Amino acid sequence: MLDNPSPVNEVESPAGHIQSLEKGLRILDEIIEAPAPLKLADIVRRFNMDRASAFRFLQTLEHRGFLRKDATTKEYDVGGRIYYWASRLREKTRLIDSFHDQLQRLASITQQTTHLGLFVNDRVLLADFALSDSIISIRHCIGVLEPLYSSAVGKAVLAFLPPERREALIDNIEFVRLTNSTITNADALRIDLAITRDRGYAIDANETHEG
Repeated sequence: MLDNPSPVNEVESPAGHIQSLEKGLRILDEIIEAPAPLKLADIVRRFNMDRASAFRFLQTLEHRGFLRKDATTKEYDVGGRIYYWASRLREKTRLIDSFHDQLQRLASITQQTTHLGLFVNDRVLLADFALSDSIISIRHCIGVLEPLYSSAVGKAVLAFLPPERREALIDNIEFVRLTNSTITNADALRIDLAITRDRGYAIDANETHEG
């Protein structure tokens, strides 16, 4: 969810983006991420929108099946269309499933949690994981997007890409300090990636999350 939501109408969109669609998707994302259904007043407050505009967005999303509205409480929650998409997506993840045995085998050998990462623009999506037999085991939630420059999965992917592809991605990274240990410039990242290639694996030394 948005920790510090800014007015929807003031969010800058990259050139070529349809702002009204982006607003609707942000509202849908907020409702999906919310721990409980939301009311119209919640959307108005969280996005600093006028009531009429917020209602039109919600009404449109409800009409298309992405949201459902409780007739008694007037609360909005995830609609059937989202669940349909989720089931369709599952059908398309057979490739991911085919790697799971290899992840599990690697986890058993290394006694470490292993993750499968996929490129999503300038980040890496944690698509699957396998736990080791170790008592202490770290895992991240499937579906989490991690930065390429700070996460172990992201750096492992970057380090072993062809040089031209790697440099193109590095040139477009917007470095944000997530912790006191986060790499915040391209030269430092290149050094870290060179070490990763020599070592054979990547390390996230409290660079994405503290602790």
